[in-house]
Amino acid sequence: MRLLEEGIQYGYVQLTEQKVKHTIEDVTKLYPVYRIRLDQLFYNDQNDRIATWVSEYNSTEGKDLRMLSVEEYNKVIEDFIVNSNTDAIRSTEKNIELVGQRVPGVVLNDGRVIDGNRRLTCLRRIARKNTSVGWFEAAILDDATSSDAKRVKMLELAIQLGEEDKVDYDPVEKLVGIYNDVIKTGLLTPAEYAKAADMKEADVNKLIERANYMEDFLEFANAKEQYHLARELMVDGPLGELPGILKKEKSERDKALMKRLVFANIIVQPEGDITRCVRKFKKIAGTDAEPSFRAEEQTAMASLVDRMGSSPLTKEKVRALRAEERLVRQFQRPLEKADEVVHRERLLATPVKKSREAQQCLEQILPEMLARLSPYDRRDVRQTLTDVIKLARKRIEELDELD
Repeated sequence: MRLLEEGIQYGYVQLTEQKVKHTIEDVTKLYPVYRIRLDQLFYNDQNDRIATWVSEYNSTEGKDLRMLSVEEYNKVIEDFIVNSNTDAIRSTEKNIELVGQRVPGVVLNDGRVIDGNRRLTCLRRIARKNTSVGWFEAAILDDATSSDAKRVKMLELAIQLGEEDKVDYDPVEKLVGIYNDVIKTGLLTPAEYAKAADMKEADVNKLIERANYMEDFLEFANAKEQYHLARELMVDGPLGELPGILKKEKSERDKALMKRLVFANIIVQPEGDITRCVRKFKKIAGTDAEPSFRAEEQTAMASLVDRMGSSPLTKEKVRALRAEERLVRQFQRPLEKADEVVHRERLLATPVKKSREAQQCLEQILPEMLARLSPYDRRDVRQTLTDVIKLARKRIEELDELD
């Protein structure tokens, strides 16, 4: 059913006196707001937030969510939205019950909701208790339908990411969108994604790199395209550290190994903050401590892979693996040892580094600069340099005692 034609004709859609401003495809204008009966609407399965839940449903239930009837499909996604942030839903629901829907959503002419998932969810829940609340207020885009997947995605990005005061996506959800729309299907080019989401293309390219790492991680976990697992493990932070680690590796083989070691650590989580844990890899990579560190971590990874087996990794299995103290310690020990070695080497390098810095600083004081100083400043510089000479002599004496 087309909302602006049959919907109005049969009374499922009613024009209100409100108007709402949106910038769509570089054009800003006021759109009329309509009241739309709830049973004429359906959630947008191209929404990046919903995509991670769809992957979880398809994996758990062993069937395609999109094959359900519209009402069954809506009910499943409604449950996802509620369970993802129950407190926020209750708060919004209570507010709508008190003052009504204050912010209109955005809907396509065939009923696909582009903006307003949480509000729609709250209204559906309220309507079950109060049948007089059965309408969703939204602007209707009359020249876009679900069949135009590319346009739907660009509209969603423009409205969800490109407008002010929007709650940003979960980082993993954004990576899922990048992977599906730019890498996997090629629905959008990096330039098109950047324009629609009001981002720099360079930043989109960084997200593309991270999205590829996310897919590599899921493949390592035998859970290809199981995006709910990536969301559960909050992989965005540690994967963001990977480029800095890999650029220190000389061979492709070493890069591939370090990447797998990072993936293994993400699963086991040997320290509370996994991003901070992975950041230590960057300090260790390229140092004398790396070879022994890599060897011990490989042994730990072999134990992990053996325990994981060939079945897809699940969040329940991750919890069980993280509860194995012996396995966690296998990953902790080499990390702690290598981190300590690197820290000690940096401390030992400090005298050489600082003495050279002191020499460079003194060399930057030129005679013509001294000539322009006031008598007071000349006395101050002379006293400081005298103190430097005394301190330098003391350090030389300490070095002589060691020879």
